[in-house]
Amino acid sequence: MQPVALTLERPFNLMRRFGAASLAIIAAIAIANALVLSNFVTGRLLDREAQVTMDLVQNVLQADGSVGYLADPADPQLASRFAGSIVHFTSMPDVQRINAYGRDRTVLWSTDRQLIGQRFDKNEELEKALAGVLAVEGGSINDRERAKTEHVGLSAQSAFFVETYIPIRFQGKPEVVGVFEFYKAPVALTTAINDGQRQIWLTAGLGALALYLTLFWIVRSADRKIRSQHERLLKAETMAAVGELASSVAHNIRNPLASIRSSAEVALELRQSPSDEQARDIMAGVDRIEGWLRDMVGFAHVDSVAPVAVDVSQLLRECFGNSARDFDRGGIDGRVIGDAPPAMVMADGALLGHVLHPSAGLADAAATALLVAGPGRWRKVAERMGVHAVLVVDNRLRAVATLQLAQRLRFANPVWRASTVVV
Repeated sequence: MQPVALTLERPFNLMRRFGAASLAIIAAIAIANALVLSNFVTGRLLDREAQVTMDLVQNVLQADGSVGYLADPADPQLASRFAGSIVHFTSMPDVQRINAYGRDRTVLWSTDRQLIGQRFDKNEELEKALAGVLAVEGGSINDRERAKTEHVGLSAQSAFFVETYIPIRFQGKPEVVGVFEFYKAPVALTTAINDGQRQIWLTAGLGALALYLTLFWIVRSADRKIRSQHERLLKAETMAAVGELASSVAHNIRNPLASIRSSAEVALELRQSPSDEQARDIMAGVDRIEGWLRDMVGFAHVDSVAPVAVDVSQLLRECFGNSARDFDRGGIDGRVIGDAPPAMVMADGALLGHVLHPSAGLADAAATALLVAGPGRWRKVAERMGVHAVLVVDNRLRAVATLQLAQRLRFANPVWRASTVVV
């Protein structure tokens, strides 16, 4: 027969899987949202910067009457006016380069003198501007961008650039007569963008953390409740199986007990029978076992343990009453003396009663066995039976008690208290 390899399935850990999966998903969503919002805000701010620049340029050119220079650069009067307008533009902060294009795409004026007179036919942004559309190109300035010739001299505090192609028109006319190109690296705009991005990432992080902690608390509470319900379900299934077993055991025990009690009753009906006392003992023992079986079957059912108010004083009297015949047969006066006030506790009466007298049968059997063993062997017999609380009184009224029982004894007679031997 070949050995069979058993594989144990690892228990499902809801909190571990949720903690890892939810953290990854929430972090990914928060990062994606922050990136989208950051790019959106940056783009809107750059577009707004370009729009403000376009309004300023058009208003200055129209107010100075220098728009015509773009259409007729050979006119000296228009050139003089245009030169006065250019002073306003070059004095603007953060401006790195300015180019003025004519309708034929030729550079009419530039802060870079080498570009004047050159023609640029392949420039997408310039073509859009000549078509009447404001063309904006912006982005971040990294080390690679700073190494380019067109970015030489940029402020180290500026992290963004805006390249704007502004269409220029005569007032009230739709035709574009020229284009202004502004290349700016705005420091104030960079500060505003950085502040906005910082707020966006901080809000996204705090929101993700709050969402994760809230969901984690909800799922943790649900996991605890599920575990509690699972434990109760397992307990219910176990108690159901125990109930079936207890019912079967009780049924198998009650049949011979009924026969034993019937035999004892028949013995009692015989007058002047020498076994009357034993028959009554048998009937009392059978009744006691029947009660225990009934309690066992009742306890084995699910949800049968219900704490109620129990009078411990009354329960003690019942326990002593159930063992009265055992006390009488052994010559022991076992009873509760006095009327103790009610001592109410919350417990199950049947279970508490079994705790108070767990094994009267064992005590009875042990007493008989120790009596047969005699003074020389009773200690070994007691240890073999698992009985540790023993008190032996010999024919000379000398008491010998084990340590476990001696600690509980309180003798009213000082002679007994002085003569008791502890072993």
